[in-house]
Amino acid sequence: MVSGAETSATAARQGLGLVQAPRYRFIDDLAKGRLIEVLADFPPTPTPLSVLYPSNRQLSPRVRVFVDWLVEIIGSGILPRS
Repeated sequence: MVSGAETSATAARQGLGLVQAPRYRFIDDLAKGRLIEVLADFPPTPTPLSVLYPSNRQLSPRVRVFVDWLVEIIGSGILPRS
């Protein structure tokens, strides 16, 4: 067992075991064949994502851009939707 996302990713790339991580984390490795998906019929439960910001103030442009980016990424299918 290892701690840290990069350590587990490196171990998986070197063939030292299995790793469960968000698909976007390994999209390039999967596309290039460095890793293969196992147990595809048993995906992990999606993790809900919430964005919290004060509702009593006008949304800053920075926060608006970030929220729009998240919606775009989640809607593109890179991240699983619940």
